[in-house]
Amino acid sequence: MNMNRFVFGALLSFCIVAQMHASESRDIMLRELPLLFADDSGIAATNGVVRTVHPARTLNAPVIEADRPWEGSRVYIYGSVYFDEAARQVRMWYMSRPQAYSGDCVLYAVSQDGVRWTKPSLDIHALAGSAENNIVFNIHSPSVLLDTRETDPAKRYKMLGAKSGGYHAAFSSDGLHWTYYPKNPVLKHSDTITLAQDPATGEYLAYHKRPAKVRGFGRRVVWLSRSRDFQEWTESELVFAPDEEDDTWAQGPRQRTEVYNMSVFPHAAGFIGLPTLFRVTAPNRPKSEITPGQSPDDGPIEVQLATSADGRTWRRTQPRVNVIPRGAPGTFDGGSILGVSSTAAHVGDETWVYYTAMTTTHGGPMPPKRLTIGRAAWRRHGFVSLDAAEHGRVETKPLRLGAASLVVNADAHGGQLRVALLETDGRPITGCALDDSETLRENAARWTVRWRSGARAPTDRPVRVVLEMTHARLFSLSCEAASR
Repeated sequence: MNMNRFVFGALLSFCIVAQMHASESRDIMLRELPLLFADDSGIAATNGVVRTVHPARTLNAPVIEADRPWEGSRVYIYGSVYFDEAARQVRMWYMSRPQAYSGDCVLYAVSQDGVRWTKPSLDIHALAGSAENNIVFNIHSPSVLLDTRETDPAKRYKMLGAKSGGYHAAFSSDGLHWTYYPKNPVLKHSDTITLAQDPATGEYLAYHKRPAKVRGFGRRVVWLSRSRDFQEWTESELVFAPDEEDDTWAQGPRQRTEVYNMSVFPHAAGFIGLPTLFRVTAPNRPKSEITPGQSPDDGPIEVQLATSADGRTWRRTQPRVNVIPRGAPGTFDGGSILGVSSTAAHVGDETWVYYTAMTTTHGGPMPPKRLTIGRAAWRRHGFVSLDAAEHGRVETKPLRLGAASLVVNADAHGGQLRVALLETDGRPITGCALDDSETLRENAARWTVRWRSGARAPTDRPVRVVLEMTHARLFSLSCEAASR
């Protein structure tokens, strides 16, 4: 294991992390979502570990291309993916811009392996006199949320997208047949948007692109609006913008960094974000220098990682690793990564995020610019790890477990890892000490913790989890109900 690759931060001192937000005082619910260790939002104390950001593995070719007449010349993953465990397939909502249609189309595809995709004929939405296509709706930047908390079956799926000068809301029982909500638009402006849901409150979170003046330049940045009913939304607030470090590369006049969009994935104690950073190398080119349909702003776009405990205050990782690496010049993803799916699909021992790949930088002409959809893969929940060399210890904040079995995602093939449980005041729980723990000595994305005493993790009260490891990497912690 290369402990120096993409490692940021010095050894974290063994200390109690100050609670920065009132929301952190709540017990962390370890149920359908795992606890990730991308930041300290779920950690009380550490000793002898460093944090590592892991870039994704990508493929040599796109997984979806525009090969149907109604897809026009480009496809985008302005959209979402979900793994349907019952059907053992991945479902995708993506977007195209057909020439024979006034606006953008939302399309639907399914896959058994995440690479080979079927575009079913759905007979839902007519285009050019025929409904023999995979079109399900017409909106820009469709972000789909599968709302497991919704009590009305007709609104199990929710969508936000841009249309007619605003962001519009829709609902569906199956993700295929969509109906607009009575009140629309629900938000001002209209551009890219991604949906998430707060696991603690159930609030809907709309991360959307709006301009703002930052350090002397009008820039693309990310705003957040929240809602409890998908109809009434809070006033948007600016939550993610380029900082001074993002602009250190700029040398020419008006060169700057902007944020094209940001997908946000919740976990048990907070959120991780995948912002796309647009380095505007050639801003506002005159019309005489560009071809029809070509953007006046040019430059590469890359994906990095950010973390948040509350979805509003975001922190950057160091160094600022491109977590979905662009391909070599001339390849399908060698120019820019325009954005990523608003959700991740967790399939077996892997996590998949889909991205819009561009052969050129943002402002390249078409042709040669081509937009397709690629796949980025990590080990399951493997965006970031806590790594120990000789001796490492991690203690979580109080967790309320949704099941009596704890599941650890770690690579200990060159060392070992053991687990103990404590009461919230630090007292050991009988039978769940480190010396009682079975030892992990392999690479396992889903290893069930067992104690030789036969004890089970309490579910009637919050507990602290202690993980002690040597020459190992820790990725996530879940409970049996969350490890599907």
